[in-house]
Amino acid sequence: MTAPHPRLTIGYLSGALRVSTAVDAEASGPRSHVLGIIGAFRELGCDVRTYIAGDQVPRRVATDSRRALSGSAAAALAADLTRLALRRVNARRAHRAIGDDVDWVYERFASFQALGRPFQRRGIPWILETQGPFYEEAARDRKSMVLTGVARRLELDAYRRCDVLICVSDALRQWLVTDAGLPPGKVLVVPNGVDARAFDPAAHLARRSFDGFTIVYVGSLTGWQGVDLLLHAMHDLRDEVPAHLVVAGDGLVREPWQRLATDLGLAERVRFLGQLCQGDVPAVLAGAELGFAGHRPSRRGSVYHSPLKIYEYLAAGRPVLASASEDAVAVLREGETGFLFPPGDRPALADALRRAWQRRGDLAAMGRRGREEVTAHHTWRIRAGTIRDGVARVLVRA
Repeated sequence: MTAPHPRLTIGYLSGALRVSTAVDAEASGPRSHVLGIIGAFRELGCDVRTYIAGDQVPRRVATDSRRALSGSAAAALAADLTRLALRRVNARRAHRAIGDDVDWVYERFASFQALGRPFQRRGIPWILETQGPFYEEAARDRKSMVLTGVARRLELDAYRRCDVLICVSDALRQWLVTDAGLPPGKVLVVPNGVDARAFDPAAHLARRSFDGFTIVYVGSLTGWQGVDLLLHAMHDLRDEVPAHLVVAGDGLVREPWQRLATDLGLAERVRFLGQLCQGDVPAVLAGAELGFAGHRPSRRGSVYHSPLKIYEYLAAGRPVLASASEDAVAVLREGETGFLFPPGDRPALADALRRAWQRRGDLAAMGRRGREEVTAHHTWRIRAGTIRDGVARVLVRA
């Protein structure tokens, strides 16, 4: 008989100003992750106390900041200096809000922040979670950072100082161990998950943009997401596969991608919805036949992300057209719950799209199998249990 787990008191920390739990938060993916992990820990019987900096700032910071940050180097520098100035302020506020009576603190990493350090100095284990090398992504993909060297030093310092580091893929773990010099034993791989109940297609009225075969993409519009590659593939197959595309999200490449759709003669087949509230996403997913997750390799040569959208598409009962990232290969079964192609390979993407079109009569059944898969194996509650047990093992060894 398995011994019951002790009831934990956990402090959940987030120092990112754009990451908020508000329904209209601009960073909807991080919001889903934050709420998913907090809710899952509570489902496991943990007492969770929170300090989320994005919930403490004016709403415009968390709802309309992306374009302001990327508008100029001066704006990005001002944002960097603000985040640096808030480094100690947020740490003190987090400690005051949560106190010392916790078993450990779990922090979602944010550039220039280290909210868990005051707790660690008092003997409380500091668990840090990272989704990737933030200093690289902010400078290269989002054009929202100037002080890259400072951000890199502080980010790597946080990874080295924390007691346990959670990352989302084996590829990311390899970078952390090899390039950042972390001991392998302190780095746990826990992919992203999903609240399957929130995406139940039976609970949402489909919001359709087109009557015909429709692909949907939901997420930030950054170059490595590969929507432009999908547009080219749709153009390559325009006389063979009458596909439509719905794009829900915003970002730096929205306007270039809209121009590309027009230049390729696809304007009548593509609709950009802009940023949606998270509550509207399930209806949009229900209004399509297929989800798209086309992550390109990073400059490191691998796809190190754990695409949240893959789990959300499957939870919504939609098979996925996906680049063969680590998560996609682990979660999707070719021809059963999705269609895979090598990351960044346009002809292979076109071939995968062709296969999906040829199997269009089977897509609903494939979607049902995908939903069964994520409900059984990839919910936030399952992820939180993996984190709880893994952290306990690392702390005992330490």
